Amino acid sequence: MSFADERLMFEAELDAYYTQAPAEPPAWESELHAESARHPAWLPWQRKAMGYRQIATRCPVVIFRSYPFFFELQVGKPRTDLGDGGIGGWMKREPFGRQLHEQGRTWWALCEELGLSVGWWVVDDNHHSIGNDVVFQYGLTGLLHRATDQRAVVTTAEERAFLDAMITGLQAEIDIANRFAAEAERLLHAEEDPTVRARLARIADTARRVPAAPPTTFYEALATLLFMREVTQALEANGNSILGHLDRILWPYYERDLAAGRLTRAEAKDLLSYLLALPDVRFGMRRPDHPWHVGTNTTLVIGGCTADGRPVFNELTRLIIEVRRELPYVDPKINARITAQHPHEYFYGLAELVASGDNGVAIFNDEVIIPANVAVGKALADCRLYVGGGCQENLLENSEVNSRATMYLNLLQVFLAGFFPERLAPFVARAGITLTTYDACATFDGLYTAFLANLGAVTAAHIDQRNRTEAEGVRFNPCPLHSATVHDCIANATDMMAGGARYNAGSVSLTGVGTLCDALLAVRDVVYLHRRCAIPELAASLAGNFVGAEEFRQLLLRLPKYGHENSEVDAFATRLFADLARVTSGQPNTRGGSYEASLFSFTTFLPLGRRTGATPDGRRAGDDLSAGHSPSLLALGAQCSVGQVLDCLRPLDLTRYPVVGVLDIKMPLQSTPYPPEILTAVIQRFLANGGSVLQINVVDPALLVDARAHPARHSDLIVRVSGYSAYFTTLAVELQEQIIARTLVGVAGV
Repeated sequence: MSFADERLMFEAELDAYYTQAPAEPPAWESELHAESARHPAWLPWQRKAMGYRQIATRCPVVIFRSYPFFFELQVGKPRTDLGDGGIGGWMKREPFGRQLHEQGRTWWALCEELGLSVGWWVVDDNHHSIGNDVVFQYGLTGLLHRATDQRAVVTTAEERAFLDAMITGLQAEIDIANRFAAEAERLLHAEEDPTVRARLARIADTARRVPAAPPTTFYEALATLLFMREVTQALEANGNSILGHLDRILWPYYERDLAAGRLTRAEAKDLLSYLLALPDVRFGMRRPDHPWHVGTNTTLVIGGCTADGRPVFNELTRLIIEVRRELPYVDPKINARITAQHPHEYFYGLAELVASGDNGVAIFNDEVIIPANVAVGKALADCRLYVGGGCQENLLENSEVNSRATMYLNLLQVFLAGFFPERLAPFVARAGITLTTYDACATFDGLYTAFLANLGAVTAAHIDQRNRTEAEGVRFNPCPLHSATVHDCIANATDMMAGGARYNAGSVSLTGVGTLCDALLAVRDVVYLHRRCAIPELAASLAGNFVGAEEFRQLLLRLPKYGHENSEVDAFATRLFADLARVTSGQPNTRGGSYEASLFSFTTFLPLGRRTGATPDGRRAGDDLSAGHSPSLLALGAQCSVGQVLDCLRPLDLTRYPVVGVLDIKMPLQSTPYPPEILTAVIQRFLANGGSVLQINVVDPALLVDARAHPARHSDLIVRVSGYSAYFTTLAVELQEQIIARTLVGVAGV
């Protein structure tokens, strides 16, 4: 039977299992803590190896009758877990781990209370990727041999303990695969359905060979990819939100199987359908009681290029787009890498997908993202193999471990501290820094310089905290098994959590840059150019949220803003974006890498906006900040054209932002879908203007309003939020309102 025949059965079986599966680690976790306590001299990797052995033998393996792959290791984590739960995360719950977690929670709680920032409390637990190319080349047995050879030549106890744990972890995964084979054979004895029997026989045969050995067929490659992502995540308690660059890494297997007659296009499509359906069904994204609508924020990559620069566009690219059009799911999100050199058919296929109302697609511009990563010292061949991790935060597949979503900083709260230093006084006192007020700034350049100095001080304080917790990453949660799949960790005999990977970036994600640009321009205009008021008078209007000063607020609203296609505004935006990147980039982390600037704000422009006072652009206290690096709603409103939004990119050099900058466009769904030619033109103009990442929502504002009032009628309505997609009716009211408000009413000027 095909996926279409079994889809409802598949969804029901997985839903029933995950609804009833244990959502807490098993009781025997206490035995791990007791054994750890009996060996206080153990190094972190010795503790992790002990956990690997226990998990590999004691956690049940689960095979689904209606699913062709083997992957589910029952470790006791919630259905919506981001990767840090279950028995695999036992070391995070050791006394030291709990202490570190509480220290981080306390530090970030103050930042969130002040509306200054939000971030991961200890380390980034989710935005990672298995080195699929490495696994496909060596298999687990080959990696085990490489680790064993390196173990013979290292000289320190730490290096030996790390490699011993890696060897133990790799053997544990081989043992788990063999347990899947045995379970499939056991189920086969009692199974009567011929379709299920064939499936179980295939699993039993395959699990005996891969991922211990490199895959040799398309099915084996898919099984390896899924097993490594899910089982490694279960053992390490470190989230791998990325499926991989599918049309690149799977293409040789598809091509060979097709030529050998082992596979048909229809069979490949079926297997891809099962793979792409899993995240949405597994994480219960449609459930109205879903507590975390992002799931594990699974992504896959298509398009782009190979390590030697050859464009990737093939029959698998077409198949993935085709499957996505037919499956009304949220995850995995499609991160489509593209350049002007890709064939028109690729543009057209993506345009058709977006025009159909699929709001799970993001467009990545290789001609910006690859040079941006090369510019910070990474090899070109490695940079060509980037993937989008979780949302759009890119990392280099096989060779990079980073903290891309580790902190989100509110630019406006830092800017307003120059008017109202008391607002950040608790943070300033705790961090031991000094911020400059604007009272004595006789020129706009003086105020601008003061703001950048304040931003540098606040950023440095955040990085200092992040470095304190990330420096303990190995003690908190070493990942020697995952490290085996990442270039240079074996050769360096160093854990990925300690900088063993080839590249080890961190990032500072900036929230509200469009609003900041408008606010700075307004201060320049009303205080310094036209002298309509002085700093104290402006501060008084802001402090009062423009009550009694509506005429002044209307003046502020009429001022030129980012996105208005004004040459002076464009020149200032060029300067500001460059300075923000300079001030927030380059500081070292504890893994041998450095921090890189990011214009990706996830959903923080909403909660941080609620805690941010009135701003000089005319925005009232509590209103949303601008998303990504898009213009603010006050700049363009709901009546602007797509062309206006796209043209805000022209003055910017986004190669200064290797983590990516995200531009949001929301377009109204029409009674008939947009002709693909229109959306093809949108993508082409985005590339021509030097954009980094583009995400498009095609939605009907009237439908959104009705869905908000009558959610039961629209349970399948999918929207792009900011970096992730979700069923509209499961979103919080404020997110629903924001999406409705930002939906454009026209596409003129494309």
